[in-house]
Amino acid sequence: MNENNNMIVKWYSEDKNLVELNNATRNSLKMWEKDVSYNYFPQNARILDDGCGMGREAFNLYDMGSNITAIDISEKAIIGAKKLASESNRDITFLLTNGMDLPFEDNSFDVVIIWNQTLGLIYSESNQVAFLKECKRVLRDNGIISFSGHEREYEEMNYPHCLVGKKFFPYKNEDIYWEIFTIDELKVLAQKSGLNVLNCERGKIYREEEGTIIHCVCMK
Repeated sequence: MNENNNMIVKWYSEDKNLVELNNATRNSLKMWEKDVSYNYFPQNARILDDGCGMGREAFNLYDMGSNITAIDISEKAIIGAKKLASESNRDITFLLTNGMDLPFEDNSFDVVIIWNQTLGLIYSESNQVAFLKECKRVLRDNGIISFSGHEREYEEMNYPHCLVGKKFFPYKNEDIYWEIFTIDELKVLAQKSGLNVLNCERGKIYREEEGTIIHCVCMK
C-alpha cells in the first residue's frame, strides 16, 4: 500500500488538484448522499468521514447536525480543510491519518462514510476488504457504513478510452487511477468484510446528464 499511498498523496498535494478540491467544498451533498443520510443516519450521529479531501461531505453533514471527525492522507488537504472550518466556525475534527490503521478505539462512531472515489483509490480486493474491516472495527454495533464507487458499466459505455481493465484513468498523462466496480462487486466486498448489506444501488449525482454512482449501505 505504501507505493499507492505515495502516488495518491503526491496527486492530492499538487496545487492544481487542491484548487479543484477547494472548489468542491462549496457544493451540496449529491442526491444519493442526501438520500442515504436522511434514510439511514441517526440524528446527531457521530460520523467518521474516511477520505475527506477538503471537507465537502464533512461540512454538509455538520450543517445537518452531525458530530464529524474527518480524516485524509493528504496533509495539504487536511490543512486546507482546517482553514475552511476555522473561517466558517464549524467545529469539525480534521486529522491526518491512514484509513488502514485508524487511531480510534473500537465502537467509536455511529456512522462511517467512504464516499467519492476513496474506495477506488485503495487498489486490490484484499486491501479494500482490510480497509472496510478497519472501518467496521471503529463502528458501534448496528452502526452504518456507507461506501461508494464508480460504476464499471457506466465508464465502459461513456469513457472506454480511459479504461485498462478495472482501472479508470480520469486524467490524461497521469498515473493515478480509480478502480471501478459493479454492484455485485460492492456487495461481495461488504460480505467479505463481515458487513450486512442493507441496500446497494445506483444513485443520482446532481443532474441527470452527469450519470450515476453506485453505493452500498451496510450495518455492522
